[in-house]
Amino acid sequence: MMKFAVDNLTEMHRSLQRFAEYLRGAGLDEDDVFNSRLVGCELLTNVIRHCGHTAFFSGDVEGELIVISVSSEGAKKFELCRGLPDVLAESGRGLYIVNAVCSGNIAFTGDGITARIRIGTKI
Repeated sequence: MMKFAVDNLTEMHRSLQRFAEYLRGAGLDEDDVFNSRLVGCELLTNVIRHCGHTAFFSGDVEGELIVISVSSEGAKKFELCRGLPDVLAESGRGLYIVNAVCSGNIAFTGDGITARIRIGTKI
């Protein structure tokens, strides 16, 4: 399992690169690494940009799933955009993308979100 905390986008990108290397070391292909980075980036960016708090990340491979959890020390909660957001919408696109990549396998908790990506998912 890999865990880290970030409070800015530069550190987020460096930490997600380390997570990508972790996944490659576990034998995952580049499609799975890409999907994981995409989901991690969207979720972490939501916390950093919209909450203004430190984002806490954990990610691991569990059987046929890549499990990514992101939480915040803040109290703001995000809601999943179930329909395709308007192209000019100010919010909702990131969670819509995460939902699509995870085939709806997302769970909201009190302070965060857990997304499960099936290994071998093609987008």
